[in-house]
Amino acid sequence: MIDRIHHVGIVVHSADTALGFFRDTLGLAVTEDRVIDEQGVRGVLLGVGENEIELLEPTRDDTGVARFLATRGQTMHHICFNTDSVDAELTRLKGLGVDLIDQEPRDGLAGRIAFIHPKAAHGVLIELATPPAGAHTSHAKGFDHLAVTVADYAAAQATWERLVGLKVTGEVRPEGRGMVIGQMHSGQAVVELIAATSPDSPMAQRIAEQGERASSMVAIEVKDIDVEVAKYRAKGLTLPDPASGALPNSRTSTISAEQAFGLAIQLIQFDR
Repeated sequence: MIDRIHHVGIVVHSADTALGFFRDTLGLAVTEDRVIDEQGVRGVLLGVGENEIELLEPTRDDTGVARFLATRGQTMHHICFNTDSVDAELTRLKGLGVDLIDQEPRDGLAGRIAFIHPKAAHGVLIELATPPAGAHTSHAKGFDHLAVTVADYAAAQATWERLVGLKVTGEVRPEGRGMVIGQMHSGQAVVELIAATSPDSPMAQRIAEQGERASSMVAIEVKDIDVEVAKYRAKGLTLPDPASGALPNSRTSTISAEQAFGLAIQLIQFDR
């Protein structure tokens, strides 16, 4: 059974340099740091409540991760979901005729892993992982949400339910933005499906230019966004003043992807 987001993976030029931000500035604890020779990567996992962020640094030039970094730069690479049996999930997906990268599980930083081909998931590379005994666990909330832009909202809903069992249980239609946000809960986090509702909206233009993909961003809920913004500004980061967010009763500010090794960190406060 798939029960939560395990991690989001980002590809970086140097894991050590990226740790200067994720570990030393954000204060995240390293839960795993290992070179996987057969995959040609060094992987580092950092805990964020029940979730994790994975840093992937190529250790040689003849791998898919190295080619991804060369063509796309530092940015999100994949979304990984936690399952108690990656073997059972692969059997299920094969039965559905889903395009897979891995026909059998293999060893990865997060345990026994397998990847679903992005062409099966509207441009998103999805990993499934069964962590080993003793791996990072937490009952604390980690990510508030992450987002996936889609061209065909109905088709994307069907795809995400088919692949990983997520269903849209709520919708937000921000006034004047020409888009719909479909909310799918995974553990304590939400995966947002974002689609344009108007052909001339900024979201429609973005999807036309960039295609369907996972946005290289994670949102993290904070209790006092003004305090958090001041804290990170004191550490030398540039953040905009908090402003009303797309979600109801929210205020947000963002550490830009350029400052965060390709993964924008949105800080979000809800007035509950």
